[in-house]
Amino acid sequence: MAVASKCLQAASSMGRYSLGKLTPSQVYATAMRQSHAHVFRKRPGQLIVNRIKDVAHFYFVGIGILPVFLCMAYNHIVHGACELQEYPTEGPPPHYWQFERTPVRQWWAKHFGLSDIEHHERNLAYFTKQAIVQRWRQIEQRVRHLEGERWDYQAWNYQPVSATWIDYGRWHALRLRDQYEQHGHYTF
Repeated sequence: MAVASKCLQAASSMGRYSLGKLTPSQVYATAMRQSHAHVFRKRPGQLIVNRIKDVAHFYFVGIGILPVFLCMAYNHIVHGACELQEYPTEGPPPHYWQFERTPVRQWWAKHFGLSDIEHHERNLAYFTKQAIVQRWRQIEQRVRHLEGERWDYQAWNYQPVSATWIDYGRWHALRLRDQYEQHGHYTF
C-alpha cells in the first residue's frame, strides 16, 4: 500500500510538471483529442412524423390508389369502352345499369348504385315525410298560440291515477288515524 501511494504521488507530480509547460490552447487541444465525439446528438423527434407518413402511404397507395388504378387499367385494356347500341324492341327491357358509359360504371351502378326509379321513389318518400313533419309543426305552433291566447293548458297531458294507489293511500291514512302511539309501536 505504501508503494502505491508513493507511485501515485510521483505520477501526479510528473503530470503537473508536464501539464504546467502547456499553454491554454495546447491544454484545450489535448482535452479535445482525449475526448470522444457526441454519440447521441439532440434532435427533434421524428417518430410521429414517420408514423403518419407510413400510415398514409399504406392506406392511400398500398390499399387505395394503386389497386384501384390497376383494376381500372385492366378493365380498360381488356374490355375497352362501351359501344352505343339500338334500344331493343324484342325481349326483356334493358336494366338501368346498362345505360352507363364504361364497364366500370356499369359494374358500380349494378352493385352499388341506385336506379333512376329508386332515386325518384326515395325523393318522393323524403318530401312526403317532410310535408307531414311541417304540417305537425304548424299544428303544434297553432296549439301553443291558442294556449297562450286563452290561458289554457294541454288537458290531454293528464295521466290517470291507478285505483290501486288510491286504495293504498286510503289504507295508509286510516292506519295513521287509528294509531294510538304517535312515535311507533313498541312490543315486548
